[in-house]
Amino acid sequence: MSAPTINFATLQPAIVWKVNAGAAHPIGPRQSGSTLIHFETPTGTIETVPGFEPQFSAKVVFGADWLEFDPDKKHARINMKAVATTTDDKDISFGYQGIIALNEAVMKIFNMEPDSVSVPFGFSTGSHQFHSGDPALDELQNMTLVGNGRMLVDEETRVITVESRISRVVPATGFD
Repeated sequence: MSAPTINFATLQPAIVWKVNAGAAHPIGPRQSGSTLIHFETPTGTIETVPGFEPQFSAKVVFGADWLEFDPDKKHARINMKAVATTTDDKDISFGYQGIIALNEAVMKIFNMEPDSVSVPFGFSTGSHQFHSGDPALDELQNMTLVGNGRMLVDEETRVITVESRISRVVPATGFD
């Protein structure tokens, strides 16, 4: 007999962020065997979706991703940290840790190859954190947030935008 599928957490759509990748700095192999590449993420946007609280809209003003590629080249590990400023001048620190499943299309983007193209959702997931000292945004730091990512390549400018659609984990409330 299988376990009942009740009292599992659910997801509430919360935030869409789009961060533009800037210069890449290939640091190289680490003692663990992984390869580290630092990507600047200097610009982007963060928007909450209708029904999520607290509501805000922000522009990314600083950020970077310390991306580690596993030795077997099947996955990469995301470690991104950034700062955004809301439309009413409140600062937010945000970041995420995640896993990217690597394939030929994804590697073309990371290698900034001229024939790289956008990839859909489904290759990247992660846990997201937001923090602000402003009382109106304070509750963000008390939420468990998870996201699903994709990478968009502008065919004209070749700018890479990483988009993550983030959901709040809503706990179940039952006993069984």
